[in-house]
Amino acid sequence: MSTPFELTLTRTIPAPRETVFDAWLDPAALTEFIRPMEAMTVPTVEVDARVGGEFLIVMKAGDEEMPHKGEYRTIDRYDRLAFTWISPATIPGSLVTIDFRAIDPATTELTLHHVGFPDQTMCDNHKNGWTGIVDALQSQLS
Repeated sequence: MSTPFELTLTRTIPAPRETVFDAWLDPAALTEFIRPMEAMTVPTVEVDARVGGEFLIVMKAGDEEMPHKGEYRTIDRYDRLAFTWISPATIPGSLVTIDFRAIDPATTELTLHHVGFPDQTMCDNHKNGWTGIVDALQSQLS
């Protein structure tokens, strides 16, 4: 049995841990940063921010819409957030886990781990996408 492809990225964000954590559950904030490229838009964000609750995020590039959905598995304010990530580029069981560590009262270390890709190419594409998303979050909160 093979191990699913996975990625991890870590960033330091100049904002309090509570602010960084809450942005991931706030539809208005997500609309602003959960896009892998600046040219993309996010016309739909629906969030049921509770364990077992679901989300729908539709990213749009030109005329192409890319729906992403999932279910919240862990909401441990302000330490950890985990959710499934269902898209055409992931496999069943795809899971994103984000850990939030306060470096000081105004700075947060965010570590995002995503497991569940069919191959290395899709994993690399998502690493680029998550990097763009986390960079956009960092810019939004700076």
